Amino acid sequence: MLEKEKLMTDTHSSSTESSVQASSVDSNLDGSQTASKQIYQLTVKRGFLALFIMYAFQTLVGIGISYGVKFYLSTGNGEIDLQIIGMLSALIGGSVVLLWVWADIRRSGVSFLPQIGVQQSVIKTSKAVMLVLLLLSATHFLAWIYRSVFLPFVGQGGIIGSASQMFAHIQEVGSGLGMTGFLVLALIVGPVMEEVIFRGYLQSALARRMPGWGAITITSLLFMVGHGPTILWPMYFIYSVAWGWVFMHTRSLKMAILIHMLSNVFYTVVSLMGWEILA
Repeated sequence: MLEKEKLMTDTHSSSTESSVQASSVDSNLDGSQTASKQIYQLTVKRGFLALFIMYAFQTLVGIGISYGVKFYLSTGNGEIDLQIIGMLSALIGGSVVLLWVWADIRRSGVSFLPQIGVQQSVIKTSKAVMLVLLLLSATHFLAWIYRSVFLPFVGQGGIIGSASQMFAHIQEVGSGLGMTGFLVLALIVGPVMEEVIFRGYLQSALARRMPGWGAITITSLLFMVGHGPTILWPMYFIYSVAWGWVFMHTRSLKMAILIHMLSNVFYTVVSLMGWEILA
């Protein structure tokens, strides 16, 4: 009788252990599947989709405002400043893109945030900021060599970027509202939008399929061709490479946004002071 009870107890224990092991295996499989979905949630396709959406929204907003201006002019209400219209289109378009990013993050969940770099720097903040300042100085020095030494040497001196042209025009006409809009665009909306799309989505997605420098190079080439004039493309490429390296090294979108903002602040101060040293 005792042997029979012992046999039943052993059998029950084995059955219980098997159930626990099976449950553990199922749990591990579920966890692995969930982790897998989170790890590969950001794909190259999604990175390029974000880039397409950015340009599509900006184009659609620009077309909409252009037709609105055309209708306004047809009523005989005077002339509209095209530079102001361009700034307004970029500002509204950039804001719409950021709204799309916000909606995409809400739909994807919090696990998506670190995939696009919305997290603290993996190195100490003090070191990250020092890195930002060093690269900021280095890139602007290279830009100075290109614009103030190389371009005049090949007979192309005096060329400035489209954003600088817009700023100079708004400053000339003395539009307080236009200047406010430009500063919001150049110092907040523009840097945040471009870094989220180019670094957060595109570079992060590419880095899953290739070495980091390959991802930075492709991203920077695409960033470069989105700015003008074309003769200044080497400058834009250098900036993008530096910002991409900051993002890769810190894994924090905050640091990429910071160096982009500081670069635009520098250009704004240069323009305000009338220093013709950079584009």
